[in-house]
Amino acid sequence: MSENNEVVIEVETETENIKKPDFLIDEAEEETDASDEVDAEAEGRTIETVEAELEALKEDLKKQLEAVAETEREQYEEERERLLRTAAEAENSKRRTETEAQKQLKFANKNIIESLIPVLDSFEAAIKSVDGKIESSETSSDFSNFSEGVQLVHKQLLDVLKIHGLIAIEAAVGAPFDPNQHEAVFATESEEVPDGNVIEEFRCGYQLHDQVLRAAQVVVSKGKIEQQPSSEDSEGQETEDTTEK
Repeated sequence: MSENNEVVIEVETETENIKKPDFLIDEAEEETDASDEVDAEAEGRTIETVEAELEALKEDLKKQLEAVAETEREQYEEERERLLRTAAEAENSKRRTETEAQKQLKFANKNIIESLIPVLDSFEAAIKSVDGKIESSETSSDFSNFSEGVQLVHKQLLDVLKIHGLIAIEAAVGAPFDPNQHEAVFATESEEVPDGNVIEEFRCGYQLHDQVLRAAQVVVSKGKIEQQPSSEDSEGQETEDTTEK
């Protein structure tokens, strides 16, 4: 039995010591190296592809965010402009309403004041009539006192109406004619008053604040009177002309 065991051991040892041929070793190693290179290239391409896809996603996301931001900005600007226009329209409407209310309040008593203007005319006519009689010394002292009383009442009435905005339109002699405030009754020549100026006031005018209620009636100057040559001067001129001929 011991002899057989020794033989078996020797055979196995010899089998283990048998070496593979060199060409088999080289081919196996080359296949292993090639496989490793393929895996490395595949891994490299995968990383590059992932990085490229990530960059593409980043760019796409950036563009989408920019587009959303631009849309939101445009909507914000449109809404802002709309709100500003609405606020401006509301402010303008408020101002128009206030202006109209002030105007209505300002001219609320226009009809009453206009109806009192003929009363002022009557006072002025009475004062002028009385003044003429007083200057001619045909009246008594009582009449003079009455005249002063009428003038005082007239002044008080004017003062009250002035508080409510009534203003007398000035049409002094020699003042320039203003078509916005004066009404020309007629025009005449004048040696003293220049052309286009007021010679006389026929009737006083009035305005309520800045609105003319009644223009002042005036006489307007046409300038200096043109002197015509006399008949004697004309005959003398004709005689001189005949003599010269």
